Amino acid sequence: ETCLSVLRTLGVEISPNANAESLLTEAISVKEIIRNSHIHNLLDLPKMEDFDKMAAMTFLNTAVLCSYETNEFTFFFVICRMVKLSVRHGLCSISAVAFSLYGALLTCPTLSDFDEAYKMGRLALMAIDRLNAFRMKPNVFLSFYGAIAHCKEPVQASIPKLLEGYEVAFALGDMERVTGILQLYAAVAVWGCGDKLTKAEEIIRIHFRRMLQHKQDISCKNILPHLNQVAKLTGSKENVYVTFFNTTEDNFFEEEMNRRGAHTRKLILHTCRMYLAVMCGDMESAAREYERNGAKYQGGIRFFGTTTRVFLAGIVGFYLARKRRLDEKKWAQVGEISMDTIKSWTQDSSWNYAHKLLLLEAECLFLKGEEHEHIAAAKYNESIALAKKHKFKNEEGLASQKAAMFHLEYNRKEEALSHLK
Repeated sequence: ETCLSVLRTLGVEISPNANAESLLTEAISVKEIIRNSHIHNLLDLPKMEDFDKMAAMTFLNTAVLCSYETNEFTFFFVICRMVKLSVRHGLCSISAVAFSLYGALLTCPTLSDFDEAYKMGRLALMAIDRLNAFRMKPNVFLSFYGAIAHCKEPVQASIPKLLEGYEVAFALGDMERVTGILQLYAAVAVWGCGDKLTKAEEIIRIHFRRMLQHKQDISCKNILPHLNQVAKLTGSKENVYVTFFNTTEDNFFEEEMNRRGAHTRKLILHTCRMYLAVMCGDMESAAREYERNGAKYQGGIRFFGTTTRVFLAGIVGFYLARKRRLDEKKWAQVGEISMDTIKSWTQDSSWNYAHKLLLLEAECLFLKGEEHEHIAAAKYNESIALAKKHKFKNEEGLASQKAAMFHLEYNRKEEALSHLK
């Protein structure tokens, strides 16, 4: 309320009762304003001169992170107001952030305009130089490489850019963006590629210790689940929760999940635990994690963690449909919704999502029974081959594991073993 009151004094009105319907109306109005200005000419708009409008942009840029953690709809409205101010009153360095955030907003399920999202994201990257907005680079990179790039580009291409953004944020002393970008790096390097995990662990650990040295305990708690996850995936016996915070993983998890707010940290904790369980073949633990938290966290901006949760939900859904026949319809629907979502994403980025779709299709056919077993076997093989070709080491392994379980169901032990070598 204080934030909204300050904005009103600066001539920016945002309703405290924003909802999905009003957001859609607002997003459409922003689209119209941009369309009338023509997207390719946005960087040719005049410089923002109005002092109050510049103050409003500065305040809105500060409010973005706060509103993201507290009120999703206010967060979305803040983004739209930043774009409107830029188009109507001229450009400033923060306009680069506004364009990248608006691009990220367009990846939401209710909007799902990935072509326009990508155009706005690319425009924001160009704006860094055109608007002399070097200090805004970490903010822009967070939005573009966290929510937009993987909709169109191979996810592996985002890794060096995220590390570049991290170094810029650290040099600027912007610890909030340091944390956000390091979280994204960990998500893309582990959940996205799953390759060179030893190198990923080394990088995460180095920067984790750097934040500890700067007494950024809250930031470290956001990174700790990622560090724990990658350490376990590389075979380490270290308990990083004991090493760095003198607590157990379960105690840390319960304390954070019961904490008021801390939305981002809860998302990270849930996804790390579910991902680790699935990759280690502990499907019962993954199922318990999904039942506890999974259905809550699949909407909003399509940050890379969102795509991971959608995929994991599909894997868990089809597994539970096979194992819990009394609830088969319920769990099959969870799997099918995830499969349909990833199918729509594959149209824009087959590199990142085609192998995932093939694996979910194979799992769906496995559920349907032996009359589909030959097609299912082919889908598993296609998923493995495509994941290998596109360098998704983690999901190549997961598809191999699932194919082995499929063949064991039909007592084909040699075929099963061939997938586990």
